[in-house]
Amino acid sequence: MTENIQNSLNNILNKVKSIHGELLNERKTNSVLKNEIQQLRNSNIEKTNLVFSLETEVETLRSALHLAQNKVVEVPIQVVGKREEEIDELVREIEHCIEQLKQ
Repeated sequence: MTENIQNSLNNILNKVKSIHGELLNERKTNSVLKNEIQQLRNSNIEKTNLVFSLETEVETLRSALHLAQNKVVEVPIQVVGKREEEIDELVREIEHCIEQLKQ
């Protein structure tokens, strides 16, 4: 009977050692995963900051674009046509004056 008890105790001791080894492995895995989680959190913070920075830059560029669009001066087509008419009138006057000088 003592031999049976000793065998049972040895079996229990072997199982405890096995479970202890598995526990140590799981602790190592847990530690590695905790480090990976921290790295991912840090990366996430960096990317969030980058997104915020880029959004701010986009808003600044949109504002600058809006200001630039407001500063664009559109020349009405009528003014361009009127100017051409004025140039034609001046050319006719110059030609008239040249004809007068020739006579």
